[in-house]
Amino acid sequence: MTEQVAPRESVEDALRAWASTYPRRATKYQMWVTSIPETIELVLATENDPNNWPFISTYSFPNGHTKENAIPQVDRLFFDFDVPDDGEYRGGEKRAEAWARDMSRLLVRTRKVAQLLLRLGVAESWQAVLSGHKGVHLDLTFPPVSESNGTFEQFQNGMASYADSVVEYLKDATGLDDLDEWIDVSSVNLGQLRRVPNTKHLGATESFGEDRFCVPVTLAELAEIGPAEYIELTRSRRPVTDAMWATPNEKAGEVLTQRVRNAPMAAQNMGAGSTVNVARIEEYEEVANDAIGVEDLPFVLSDRPCVLAFIEREDAFKQRAASHLMEMKAITEMIEKNVPIETMVDFFRDTPGFDEEYTRKRIDEYISRGYKAVSCEKIWHGADDFCVHDGCQIWIDAQASDTNR
Repeated sequence: MTEQVAPRESVEDALRAWASTYPRRATKYQMWVTSIPETIELVLATENDPNNWPFISTYSFPNGHTKENAIPQVDRLFFDFDVPDDGEYRGGEKRAEAWARDMSRLLVRTRKVAQLLLRLGVAESWQAVLSGHKGVHLDLTFPPVSESNGTFEQFQNGMASYADSVVEYLKDATGLDDLDEWIDVSSVNLGQLRRVPNTKHLGATESFGEDRFCVPVTLAELAEIGPAEYIELTRSRRPVTDAMWATPNEKAGEVLTQRVRNAPMAAQNMGAGSTVNVARIEEYEEVANDAIGVEDLPFVLSDRPCVLAFIEREDAFKQRAASHLMEMKAITEMIEKNVPIETMVDFFRDTPGFDEEYTRKRIDEYISRGYKAVSCEKIWHGADDFCVHDGCQIWIDAQASDTNR
């Protein structure tokens, strides 16, 4: 029998452990909140609203929001372990057996990562949350990195570089060569939203016919969790124990600070050196479908109308983090369809604000790192203004089933 925990108290405890500083943005609509009590009222009111989500920004914004080019208070890196888009469950087989098979594969990987962190003696600096549906969230915490260490772009690039190195280390240390296919780091979007621990996951609740919650767990618990335990733990809100709080990792903060200081001062300059894998780019050029030209892209991308609409917008490259995320989706969708590099570049050429050097470096970077296509869910959370909503069948289906929320 799972322990019943009062909603308000459990959400308050979770916010103190995961989102203690303010102001922040909360819910799908990114409403400003200035305190924990204000946040509690707002997120609990969204739990049963199919058009809203009990989300909060990963970072606080003492100097203004990232849309105004302000640097947030960066005190953690958010690693989102999730079932890949092409898995059985997410790929359309919305049955319990498909979920269990996909989650077994995911949890094998999160268990190994948790076991590694415990062996290394660094578990106290990490926090773990079960999303309640098909994911696990891990945070590496450290003392806040002062905004004086770099520009907005340096923070983006430095955080991305450090996060990539953490993932590469985890891959090597666990022997999980495909780990990056199951994990995403949303460091480039400094305004990233995330689900508040101890809130109801309405999509999972409707999918499984019983209440499911996003809940905190310890690293020791995560090191033992299988699908059955995942179900049991997410059936109710959980107390936030001392072991779920994090002790900021001083070394991680120092390393990230240096990455930020040494990062390119403008996004256009990123892409040289270690971010480009020439061999991978050459391999891609060999498999690219040279028959695909710009005139063919409306057909090739017909199931991704947001990408086609993106290049028609006057503000395509004027929404900072949201524009970066949407451009990433456009490029990674074309990469998955083996669109030639020159065709990708020409696709953006007439878009207001287009910078050819920048775009080529982004394409090289995403090919080099083997990026998968950015999911629609990430666009809904981080760049929803670029979603075409009723003009996209994926969005319409998601509204009907709410399984991707």
